[in-house]
Amino acid sequence: MQFIENSIIGVRAACIRLSAGPEAPDVCLFPMIHIGSSAYYAEVRRRLSTCDVVLFEGVRSFRAWMITRAYSIATHNKRLGLVQQRHALPVATLSQRKIHADVSTDQFHAAWADIPWYQRALLFFGAPLFGLWLYFTGTRQSIGRRLNTEEVELNRDFERFELRPELEKMFATTRDLRLVDEVAKAVETSGVGTRIAVLYGAAHMRIVSRLLTGKYRYRVVESEWIMVFDYQE
Repeated sequence: MQFIENSIIGVRAACIRLSAGPEAPDVCLFPMIHIGSSAYYAEVRRRLSTCDVVLFEGVRSFRAWMITRAYSIATHNKRLGLVQQRHALPVATLSQRKIHADVSTDQFHAAWADIPWYQRALLFFGAPLFGLWLYFTGTRQSIGRRLNTEEVELNRDFERFELRPELEKMFATTRDLRLVDEVAKAVETSGVGTRIAVLYGAAHMRIVSRLLTGKYRYRVVESEWIMVFDYQE
């Protein structure tokens, strides 16, 4: 199962619907890229309109905001023609029942405190510097180059946190555990005919798909691509 595809024409995100039969709620996976074209987020919003429940991510923390500054700064480069998800698709504007499926601020800060100080400094100050580099030198191709995301991890996915297990705990493990717990609750408590949307970062979709296809015997019944952005700047 592929969630994000980078090709010669641009970056595409899959919209995947899974079903476990007529007696279970359908689940729609929206593996998100947090920077993209306005048309991409408009199409995601349109597809979300067919769903009844939306599980979403997000941590209310100044530290989390600073870590995500890179792409925020990059979107100010009008040549790229890209926008941020939080501006183009704010969760607060969705009319469906919403479930926060991410860690709390306190949980995030606890995981942050476990990271060595020099790694915290690199994240805190490095993200804005990387954003400035993208602003002045970045292209759609350079942003999209490493966005491929599949259900099976690649070597680079393991290498990313191999020497930094504390970062893996903060960015992946802790959040994944909360996410699958909320997905399981939604599947087990939603009525027949309900459609559940999981609106979350693409890398976290692996554990969701494994939970659904393993424990709950869901199967993919529909999968379509949505263009995140093309390479015609």
